[in-house]
Amino acid sequence: MLKRIIALWQSSIFSLQTTERMVELDWLRVLAFGLLIFYHTGMLYAQNWGYHFKSSHMNTDIESWMLLLSPWRMGVIWFISGAALSSILQKKPMTHVLLNRSIKILLPLLVGVWMVVPIQLYAQMQQEVGLSMNYAEFYSAFLDLSHPLFTQYQAGIWPHVDVNHLWYLRSLWQFTIWILVVLPILRSNWLQKFIQYCLKQPFIFVCLGLLLPLWVLKLTWPSETYRYPMGFVFLLYGFLLVHHTTFFTQLCRYWQWLLGLFAFTYIIIVYGYQAIWLSSSSLHWQLVSMNMIYTVQSLLGVLAILALATRFLKRPSKLLTNLNTIVFPFYIFHQSVIIALAYSLSTLKLGPWLEAFIILLGTFLVCAILCSIVAHVKILRPLFGMKTNYPCSKRVTLIGTIISILAITPMAIKLLIF
Repeated sequence: MLKRIIALWQSSIFSLQTTERMVELDWLRVLAFGLLIFYHTGMLYAQNWGYHFKSSHMNTDIESWMLLLSPWRMGVIWFISGAALSSILQKKPMTHVLLNRSIKILLPLLVGVWMVVPIQLYAQMQQEVGLSMNYAEFYSAFLDLSHPLFTQYQAGIWPHVDVNHLWYLRSLWQFTIWILVVLPILRSNWLQKFIQYCLKQPFIFVCLGLLLPLWVLKLTWPSETYRYPMGFVFLLYGFLLVHHTTFFTQLCRYWQWLLGLFAFTYIIIVYGYQAIWLSSSSLHWQLVSMNMIYTVQSLLGVLAILALATRFLKRPSKLLTNLNTIVFPFYIFHQSVIIALAYSLSTLKLGPWLEAFIILLGTFLVCAILCSIVAHVKILRPLFGMKTNYPCSKRVTLIGTIISILAITPMAIKLLIF
């Protein structure tokens, strides 16, 4: 009986149509994380959107342009994450996936919150309350969880030790645990047959079926934390749909329609943002209507980007292979580099265009240098989510695994309980 129960999690009983690696999703992964640099740089200048640090050149015009990315940028990343998790579970047993993913996700998160993210808090506190200390003095205080300097900055995994942009890693690990818990249901033949049946229906009904859970969440979930369940829904979509070629065939067939509808709803959202969201006299039904349209835009954006990738990005290349190896550390570094550069340039009065150009170019260059250092220093690679590309004895591998488990266990317990 026990063996049967264990087999539910270990056996691969998906009714799959393909198990081939989808190169287009690899391209999308690189492009989606690359777009985060432009988006988070834009956040420095968005007057009505909160951020850890702000430029003195804020305005509202950039917000309309950022609405091109805002609805769907994380949805695509979550879809790809779900697809990757599904593919991994096809090749490896659940216990291996649980251990491997926990180390690969939580170890870089642990390093990130203690070594990469603090520069963001330093810049934020300098701008908000002013600090009469340099960064070395600040970091020394940061290591003290009970330091009175951070009385008003207590949010985080530990007091004032927050994830900031690394919230994706925190949620990715939590969502992975949830997926593994319900894996027997997700692997059941009846669910896969139901999905296959639904995908054979007219594509408009498929889209409405994908939209309905997002609408329900948007109507019922607090807007401050909506991104978390939304992320799980898109991750679940990627997990369940990645191996169904019918879905991607339909996307490819209707890519022009999806792109056109995305452009149409974008125009509506920009108008609604200016006329309704920024207005203090908007009625409740107007705000709800715009929230529903924004949710439609988030799904349309994900589907349109997936369709374009399926249509035009199916060619593998050595460049893609190289870029995929540095996406993880690039993501870890990018926002702290953006804010560090913005803070350093804030007193130079460069003007918005030159300042933004230097920040963008500087972020790509600095992150590339940091990723190159990580790639060439063996001990740093696993600390920033890169695969070890050198041979190790079984003993060394075992010792490294034990040390990693001991290091991430306190954080894992925190994330499971709170």
